[in-house]
Amino acid sequence: MDKKIEKIKRFNRFYLNVVGLYAQYTEGSPYSISEAMILYEIDQRKECTATDLSEFFNFDKGYVSRMIHRLSKRKLIERVSDPHDKRKKYLHITDDGKKVLKELSDNASNDVRRMIEKIDLSKVDSLIQSMEEIEKILSENQGGKNDE
Repeated sequence: MDKKIEKIKRFNRFYLNVVGLYAQYTEGSPYSISEAMILYEIDQRKECTATDLSEFFNFDKGYVSRMIHRLSKRKLIERVSDPHDKRKKYLHITDDGKKVLKELSDNASNDVRRMIEKIDLSKVDSLIQSMEEIEKILSENQGGKNDE
C-alpha cells in the first residue's frame, strides 16, 4: 500500500506543477486561490453562508471569516440578513465581484488552453475522460474524507 500512496503523491505533485494551480488564480492578481474558490462558490449558490463554505471546503471557520471580511472590504461580496432570522447572513457576489471572478476564470481558462494547445485532440479527449474517472472514483467516498 505504501508504494501506491507514494505514486499518488508523486502524481499530485506532478499535476500541481503542470497546471500551475496556485499561479492560475494568483499570478498578477491580488487574490489567493482560496479567495477565488470562495467567490466562485458564492456565485454558484442561491443561498450561501460562511458555514456552508467552511463545510464545503473543509476550511477553518476563522479562515473563512477572514476571507469573507477581505472580500467584503473590497466590495466583491455583500452580507445580507435572512428576513426570518437576522442572525443568519447570506453571502452574495456583487457586480464588481462578478467582474473579478470573470477575470480570474478567464486567466485560468487561458492557462489551461496553453497547457493543452500542443496536445493532439484525441489525447485531450482521453485526458478529460481520465480526469472524469478520477473525479468519479474519488467522489464515491469523497476522497477518503469520511473514512474515519
